[in-house]
Amino acid sequence: MAGPDSSVGTGSSVAEATATALTLLGVSAADADIEVVEAPRRGLFSGRRPAKVRATRRTAPNLEPATTPRPTDGDAEAPGGAPGAAAEPEPHTDTHPNDRPTQGDAVTDTSTDTQDTNEAGEPEEELTPEQRLELLDEEAEIAADFVEGLLDLLGLPGDIEIVVREEQAIINVSEVGSGLLIGRRGATLDALQELVRCATQRRTERRSHVRVDVEGYRERQLEKLRDKCREAIAEVREHGEPVRLEPMDPYERKMMHDVVAKASGVTSTSEGNEPRRRVVIHSTED
Repeated sequence: MAGPDSSVGTGSSVAEATATALTLLGVSAADADIEVVEAPRRGLFSGRRPAKVRATRRTAPNLEPATTPRPTDGDAEAPGGAPGAAAEPEPHTDTHPNDRPTQGDAVTDTSTDTQDTNEAGEPEEELTPEQRLELLDEEAEIAADFVEGLLDLLGLPGDIEIVVREEQAIINVSEVGSGLLIGRRGATLDALQELVRCATQRRTERRSHVRVDVEGYRERQLEKLRDKCREAIAEVREHGEPVRLEPMDPYERKMMHDVVAKASGVTSTSEGNEPRRRVVIHSTED
């Protein structure tokens, strides 16, 4: 049975109200029109009044990327009802050394594959491993606070675990008790990921390295991708022809490169533009 065409969310800010509306609708920010029904304001006798946002599911004709306006991060809390409360996801920067365009790729900008940038698009300074971990800790705390606030707004239970790795912080949400935060094919989780990214980058003014998972959904999907990668490796070894994997985000591509790096007789590159950039597995045999 099809879900509702629209939903209304409330929150202490437009961003929080948008997150609630998108979660209830079960779609990502890219698949909904956002209308700010009421901006948050302080009442004379009743205290602060919450923001109210309506998210409406887009129909197929409105999903053409060439005609759909793309807001910037600053639009996330700007009143006025502009479509798309959150900015289009920026690629992560945790890539593999082999994650470079091959000859003939139509990649117009590869800077995000090689270095971090701040909100102004300028390269960030080189960090020591200790400094990087310290920044990841800060980002993880901001992201965890945001997710905890969202759970409170939705009245959902949930345990939040923070895992900080060398290149990324992971926020694991468990014991939620429903698939509400995952959605169909992970659409709601993608919307949550985008909102967390916007909230974190707004606070830190640098690219976010936080990945959100709910009930282990992303990890299960990642293991399926690893299985497909291993099958592709076997195919390349048998036939000697390159095999192109499905488009993935930078973190998933890095994981595929790691799988290939541990296998003999094959190597890997990346080709294409985001978000259609993919790993290509090649034979090293003459």
